[in-house]
Amino acid sequence: MALIGDGAETNGTVWRNYFSSFTPILDFIHALSYVYAAAHAGSVKATGWLRYREWIAWVWQGKMDVVLAALRARQAELGEPQEEDKETHPRKVAAKTLTYLENNRSRMHYDEYRRQGLPITSSYVESAVKQFNQRAKGTEKFWGEEGAEAILQLRGDALSEDKPLKAFWERLQAQASGQRPYRRAA
Repeated sequence: MALIGDGAETNGTVWRNYFSSFTPILDFIHALSYVYAAAHAGSVKATGWLRYREWIAWVWQGKMDVVLAALRARQAELGEPQEEDKETHPRKVAAKTLTYLENNRSRMHYDEYRRQGLPITSSYVESAVKQFNQRAKGTEKFWGEEGAEAILQLRGDALSEDKPLKAFWERLQAQASGQRPYRRAA
């Protein structure tokens, strides 16, 4: 089993306290994003793209020593970050990526994870959460706990193989007399 995270220290704490028997994995998409940014930092598009393809192939192959060495060399070319550098300055981008990859290196054995059949990204789960949020929490949808629970039940009924929602409407239709029941006013 695997616990996939974005590299935040809180994920490490959750892993240590509750899931230490799971294999901790840095979500590959997060590694990819950092590598992409560093490869392109201070480069023309074509050069950055070639560098990115080489670096991300090494990450995919689990060659973190090689990637980190290449990043250190790139950092030396760019120089160390200066205090006045903005967050998007190539020196800062390279330094941030280097720190991120070094801190998460032990969770980046993607070649081994693939051999073991472990997932390397949480994108499937994140996609499902986004779909859920759009359906239950989309714009102009305001649910209290009771209303949200009811809409989830309706959605579950609609997706259920035995179609309880359809059966409910069919029963209601069969029982309908066409007349509306009224109560006497007190």
